[in-house]
Amino acid sequence: MSQESHGVAESCCSVAIWHRRGAETALSFGANPIGFAFAWSTIHIVNRPIVVTAGLALLLGTLLAWAFRPNLYPPYDEGRAYVMIANGDSTPVYSYYAGRVFHPLVARAVANLTHVPIDARVFVWISAASLLGLLSLLGVHYSLDYSFAGGVWLLLFLTPAVVDPYRNYYWHDLFYAALCASFFLALRANPWIALPIVFLLYMTRESTVILVAALAAIAAVRRQWKLLSTVAIIGLASMQVDSTLVARALPNNQGIPVLLLDALKVPYNFVFNVCGLELWINTNAATLEPPIWTAHVPAWLHLGNIREVGYSGFSWRRPALTLLTMATAFGVLPLAAIRGVAHGWKRVLHQRFDLLTAFVYGALMFALTPLVGTAPARYVLYGWPIFWLFGVSALQTGIPDLRKRIEFVLLSLCVSWIPAVVRLATGPAIQAPQSVSTVTPQGLVMSLMLVIPAYVYGWRVVKPATSTAD
Repeated sequence: MSQESHGVAESCCSVAIWHRRGAETALSFGANPIGFAFAWSTIHIVNRPIVVTAGLALLLGTLLAWAFRPNLYPPYDEGRAYVMIANGDSTPVYSYYAGRVFHPLVARAVANLTHVPIDARVFVWISAASLLGLLSLLGVHYSLDYSFAGGVWLLLFLTPAVVDPYRNYYWHDLFYAALCASFFLALRANPWIALPIVFLLYMTRESTVILVAALAAIAAVRRQWKLLSTVAIIGLASMQVDSTLVARALPNNQGIPVLLLDALKVPYNFVFNVCGLELWINTNAATLEPPIWTAHVPAWLHLGNIREVGYSGFSWRRPALTLLTMATAFGVLPLAAIRGVAHGWKRVLHQRFDLLTAFVYGALMFALTPLVGTAPARYVLYGWPIFWLFGVSALQTGIPDLRKRIEFVLLSLCVSWIPAVVRLATGPAIQAPQSVSTVTPQGLVMSLMLVIPAYVYGWRVVKPATSTAD
């Protein structure tokens, strides 16, 4: 054995012994989750790959936050409700927003600690901290899984999917993503440590019910009955608290129960975002195009204040924009997720618990992007786990060559910024908090024409390497 090889082997043995001793220290804490969390952090925080990768993530996050630093502007739309909650205003808010209290309460806590009023500055600070937290937490996750090799994947975060919610700081989307990253990092260590975070996620956004369902389904498939029952208890408790908060709120414009409203949103948004058909209802007449025809709703349907429905027309731009949003938000990482699944469902089902959860939850949220609202560009970020966790895992094993990895990352970055670059070239100027990727109809066509060949090339980058790995 050469001197260099002997040195490498000796280093590997030292690391293995160090980790074994660290594991024994963690186990000595027994079933105490706080002690286990302390031991886990003690074992790994001095790990050099963590320091380097998390430091790189912080650097990239700081550069991104500075480059796209937002202007201060007054709250608008649902942002007004969150500011009211943060200020402890007794005036009820609409039921859509009443249960989303954790983000505003954090804003109140920050304002109290810094002795400043709850205004745009506080929400900007939280948004910047969320951006840095998201990148840093995923950097730690990558360093634990891939050591120094995880650093290259950090570049995948530098996308408008992160920039837009950072600039739209009154809303909780980026804050939720950072909190979700902490959940997955804790889940990697121990599911029992991660479960309390589920409650905080639910108090941030009610769509956490999808995460609860994913956790319950995986626990059931793996016959982890204690975990399943605990997930069910936390989910039901979160739903009860959310229902209590919503019960004190103003009713929605439609005057129907929240669950019924959410159920009706799915077909409405599918028709609008996927099919390009704009339906009209009398309760939202002020925000919709005038109808071409209308019809009265039969009284026996009991749809609250909805008395008339109608049709306002067809627009090809809506499905085209939905396609562009979902094809560029994470660059060409959808190809990585596809290749990960192409290895076989059995291999997917036998993934580590956190990666399987990232796959199931992320896939569901990504599929729901055009179904939960009329602004897919906002909701697409919620599907990040399937790409930045499961997809990156598939790339790490499927593309062993560093040059190919860098090629894929750079291609992905280029694709994610295509709409923004087209917007910059064709105008008009971007006004905060407008998305940097908002394009004109001509820019929409141009962007799609650039994205299609990029995906074809991306498939050629991914497919040979993963085929060889098979």
